[in-house]
Amino acid sequence: MADTNRKTSHTCKISLQGAALLNDPQWNKGSAFTEEERQIFKLRGRLPCKVNTLEEQIKRAYDQLQQHDTPLKKNSFLESLRVQNWILYYALVQKYLKELMPIVYTPTEAEAISNYSHLYRRSEGLYLSFPNAETMEEDFLDQVKGRDIDLIVVSDAEAILGIGDQGVGGVAISIAKSVIYTLVGGIDPARTLPVALDVGTNNKELLDDDIYVGWRHNRVRGKDYDEFVDKFVQLVKKHVPNGLLHFEDFGTCRSLPDLIVGC
Repeated sequence: MADTNRKTSHTCKISLQGAALLNDPQWNKGSAFTEEERQIFKLRGRLPCKVNTLEEQIKRAYDQLQQHDTPLKKNSFLESLRVQNWILYYALVQKYLKELMPIVYTPTEAEAISNYSHLYRRSEGLYLSFPNAETMEEDFLDQVKGRDIDLIVVSDAEAILGIGDQGVGGVAISIAKSVIYTLVGGIDPARTLPVALDVGTNNKELLDDDIYVGWRHNRVRGKDYDEFVDKFVQLVKKHVPNGLLHFEDFGTCRSLPDLIVGC
């Protein structure tokens, strides 16, 4: 187990090394790993020789970003960067915040969400699907056990960013809102959990789309919906009692205010 110094000025102990370290966005620094870190973490043969500063990495990433000619392509590039290297992603967006906020959030994120299944590359966040309601606590604990969670952003994706029902694609708005909390509020992204409550969709285009990755079923309503959402809320209260639970882009639902009051 070796130590690595983060910008937060405290020392963190990690057991990752080699490819596992480079594939972990929380700890990966890419070409910014120092010579000493490359030796300790067995990275010398896995990285080009030059050690870059963060500023050099930001310049390179910004130049790469400018090669993409549409907001959606820029959004896709930044998402790819974010799942590779949190340090670089947040440093880049923070430096060009005014320019990039409309790319990582509204209005561009709405277009990305509407194409979620077709842009899908890897899972991120917690997907709680109605057909798996019986295993919700097990699935929830798989993501939160042993972690300190400050923020949970959850959506059922019925009213996404003015574009309506987007089914399981709602996980992307939970992710995007978590990013905003980090950029503006300084919350550690490692202490956030984006959640999608997949209770089906009434969006015919999604239901007819063979590529759609969510539960292909009309939206659950009434008592079944209320009990599913309430079960999730109770799990948050039980296992993350000190965390903030943020409800994002739910549709008009009579039971939701009662659930929020109970949090």
